[in-house]
Amino acid sequence: MRLEHFTAVTVAAALAACASSGTTSDPNAGLLRDFLDGKYDGAGHPINAIVTEAEALCQGSVSDGAVELAAACSGSVNGGQQVGDLIASARLRVDAHPASGLIATIDVTDNGATLATTTLTVDTLRSDGAWLDVPVAWSSNGDAIGIRVTPAAGAQLAFDYVEVFPSRFGLVISPGAGVVADSDHVTFELPADRALDRVEVDGVDVTAQVTAVATVQTTAYRKIYDLAVADLAPNRGDVADIRVDAAETAARTTLRRTVPTCNYEGGGTGAKVLVTGFQPFPADGTHDNVSGVAVTALDPSSLRGASVMRLVIPVEYDRAPAEVTDAIARCAPDIVISFGQGGDAIALEQTAYNLQDTGEVTGGVPDNRGVIRAAQPIDSAAAATRATLLPLDAINSALVGLGEQPQLSTDPGRYVCNNVMFADVGAMTGKRAGFIHLPYTEEFDAANRARFGKIVAAAIQATVDSSQK
Repeated sequence: MRLEHFTAVTVAAALAACASSGTTSDPNAGLLRDFLDGKYDGAGHPINAIVTEAEALCQGSVSDGAVELAAACSGSVNGGQQVGDLIASARLRVDAHPASGLIATIDVTDNGATLATTTLTVDTLRSDGAWLDVPVAWSSNGDAIGIRVTPAAGAQLAFDYVEVFPSRFGLVISPGAGVVADSDHVTFELPADRALDRVEVDGVDVTAQVTAVATVQTTAYRKIYDLAVADLAPNRGDVADIRVDAAETAARTTLRRTVPTCNYEGGGTGAKVLVTGFQPFPADGTHDNVSGVAVTALDPSSLRGASVMRLVIPVEYDRAPAEVTDAIARCAPDIVISFGQGGDAIALEQTAYNLQDTGEVTGGVPDNRGVIRAAQPIDSAAAATRATLLPLDAINSALVGLGEQPQLSTDPGRYVCNNVMFADVGAMTGKRAGFIHLPYTEEFDAANRARFGKIVAAAIQATVDSSQK
């Protein structure tokens, strides 16, 4: 799955550059048609903020991770690659200042030219020696940006970091999908001026109990509801689906008591095959995800020389690949084939990219739990690309034999599907692994379910047969 935002016309224009050279069309065109558009991490930054530390920008003595500024500091910062209305928030402490007037000027720059400015004055300073966040807002076209912090005469500042994030912040659930204990905590993070509209656990409205027991922390930008899993879902089963509506958007995740079992179905001998599909997306989507439908519709008894483990994974940047690689480590498959919701054709993906990026779409596109990634590597220590380990020619022939019209694709997007493919291939070196996008589908009658189940079976069988040659 790549993701969808705005209208199909807007998305088609945004993705025109993604078409593969040497092909007449992009099989993944039109992937974003469903979108209309964090909890703080361990370092104290919101999940969707991209942070640049002051030590990377400024000269000066460093104390407790902050740079003492007596003169102007400037340099390039991360995060400007996002398109839309952004905020660069500088974390500053005022240690000395004039009796009145200006304390500091903070500029967002593009090749030295000023894009936006804000000032810190004595009149607006709450107290000396306290940390404060000074925001600068601007409309980004995706160009790289810089930050310049200039103390006024007689002012001394400590500069910790600058964090860049969309001003049109929506909603983030943390920690995301996975195994959690009753004593663990869940947080819902939303704009400071908004409140929760609705919280559901397995479709049941629990908003009243959440607002009654959650602690609420409000910062300059965000409001964070924090409560124990036991208070959110006291009667949960092994799997609890959580959905939150607030700030004119929705987010969802899945909380588990235990990891999925290594249950291989079918003949019981031969190759062990792990197949994955996705939960519905976006978080407020109104129809099933074709990949999840296809994987669950597969008839394992139809396979020769193989047994299959089926896994439907969350649409989350970090948790989706983590669930797959965890299953690979625990369940030792010989083959992994992941499926996603695509455009208008079956797309046999040839390459995964070490990049997660929806910043080219205005405001960024969140995953199901609300996380936005812009121009960030998946693994900073890994190569830029990873090639599929699947026998695409054999799979193509098998699908054509079913009457399908698959296409080769060199662009799986830079959303969650690409993350999963990158993880699959990296974890299965020397074996078979890769990714296939299935055509976008909204209606799933018996005929459609049967069709997609047969597509999954054909891809598996072609891979198994090819591996035995």
